[in-house]
Amino acid sequence: MKKFINLFFITSLFLIGFTACEQQTEEPGGIPGMGDTPGELEIAEPFVAPEGVTIDVTGLDEIRIDNTAGTAKLKSVMWNFDNVYGCGGDYDDRTNDYVFWITVNIYVNNISNNEICTTIPEGTVFKVSDANAQNGITTEDITICVKPNTEYVCSLVLMCLNKGQNGSSENLFYEILGTTDSDVIKELLEYLKGKKIGIEWYWNCNESAGLKSANADGIETYMDIADHIQNAIWQLTNDGKKLTKEQIDYFKSLPDLD
Repeated sequence: MKKFINLFFITSLFLIGFTACEQQTEEPGGIPGMGDTPGELEIAEPFVAPEGVTIDVTGLDEIRIDNTAGTAKLKSVMWNFDNVYGCGGDYDDRTNDYVFWITVNIYVNNISNNEICTTIPEGTVFKVSDANAQNGITTEDITICVKPNTEYVCSLVLMCLNKGQNGSSENLFYEILGTTDSDVIKELLEYLKGKKIGIEWYWNCNESAGLKSANADGIETYMDIADHIQNAIWQLTNDGKKLTKEQIDYFKSLPDLD
């Protein structure tokens, strides 16, 4: 009888402990390394460059697009490379500008004798070298193909993970850690999967290199999308609030990839 009671007691403790673990789910505002929450950024799968490829990431100064005239006009600071990828940016109501808070250069060096394509997956976290600056994250897959024995340089705009911290600058370096392990962020990424959210779908940097208002409709459409995504991320990381039904419906309504 005593053995039976002890067995019942142990089994009960196991079930209670199991149930408690099941109920311990991540909440917005408590993601390590994001928002104001201390701790190291948690990674589900580390990023590993393909064999024969090395990648370095350096910061660029924040890029602003003047919106005071009602159309997106490019200021003197702009990318000097052939391609710009990624999704990032937010509307700064203090200056009436669209702002790319985190812009980086990706240096992909292919030291092999074959063309190699490297994919940086959605949800990949970029850890910044300065604790006073914002860490970044991708919200779409970015594929960069480089010819044999060639270094390719392109620009990438990232979403910010620490509202209130500094944006990017030329004296910062970034480490590509890998895909986030945050369930809260991964839920948002699921709504964005397969959607046209990258700047490459809305703006051709070569057409706008002459500081024109060229492609104004495209860049404004893109910045509206980026603004919604960035605010949702800060809502999850800093504000401690879940996504609303209106936000989810908006993300679901975005155009699908071809």
